[in-house]
Amino acid sequence: MPATLSITAMVPCFNEEECIEQAYLEIKREIYRYEDSEILFIDDGSTDGTLGIIKRIAAADPRVSYLSFARNFGLESAFTAGFAYASKEWTVQLDADLQSPPAELHKLARRAVEGDYDAVFAIRANRQDPWHRRLGTRAHQAIATRILGIELPVRASVFRVVRTSVARKVAECRVSTPYFIATLPLIGASYTTMETAHAARRAGRAKWSLGKLFRHALDLFVGFSYRPLALIYLAAGGAAAAATALALSSGETRVLAVASVILHALGLGALALLARYLVRIMRGGAGLPRYQIREANVPIRPQDDLYAYRHASTGGRGPAAPLPQQGPAAPLPLPQTGKQTGRLP
Repeated sequence: MPATLSITAMVPCFNEEECIEQAYLEIKREIYRYEDSEILFIDDGSTDGTLGIIKRIAAADPRVSYLSFARNFGLESAFTAGFAYASKEWTVQLDADLQSPPAELHKLARRAVEGDYDAVFAIRANRQDPWHRRLGTRAHQAIATRILGIELPVRASVFRVVRTSVARKVAECRVSTPYFIATLPLIGASYTTMETAHAARRAGRAKWSLGKLFRHALDLFVGFSYRPLALIYLAAGGAAAAATALALSSGETRVLAVASVILHALGLGALALLARYLVRIMRGGAGLPRYQIREANVPIRPQDDLYAYRHASTGGRGPAAPLPQQGPAAPLPLPQTGKQTGRLP
């Protein structure tokens, strides 16, 4: 790869104090091979010492920037902010836990530049994750692509090199369910995948529970396809037909009870699915920001700055200056209206 490649290493992190310093050292060793490069940490509302370590690194290295969220907004919000504030032509997204080895980023970057792709996604070869995560990823992507007709870069991970301008277009799409790999094909961006090495987590704990994986998959299914509604209607229609046939052909109470339970279960399932679509609509119209930044060492856009009024004097940078100390507020004088009557006007 040419040393002139302009690239940002974007690293979302949440409670990664055990990993963040080693991650910086390894990412720095690889990304600084390119003359026009930087490292951008996005602290997603960590409650441990992650932010303190990042600030110490940034104070010593002028090529390191950081954004710190006001609370934990989630991974999609973290890399949405990362793409918005990356200053280079290309952005590579890396994990703070180093499961995606930084040395592999050169392969992705080379493929993107030589193939003129807008995005190149890594496929984790010999994936070093628990079995339920591997199985869950394969299952939900298979359902999404084969049954629900959602276009995705199959087996893609969050380790990717993306043209920054295109990534911003994806992030700016006001979809009710932000989901980067499902939105990218919808805007016509060119992409491909390739295998890269994968490593086990070195320290700390994984942030993806089974419940979170399930909700993530459900967001994809409901957010990008209406086929679940059609499938539940077909199932309900088939069950209703079967129950009617049973009722006409058999007078046994047990058979009729089973048919009734199945119908009611499908009805409740349909209501739950409709409720999920209503949640999707409510999300789209809520108007809430995807993230708010508490502090940073780069200028922050006013709409992203939780303390814009306190940062105005620093050009949009954090941390926030302390508020002026004030004594007890003096009582407001009552308006003088002539003769005092002891009553408010």
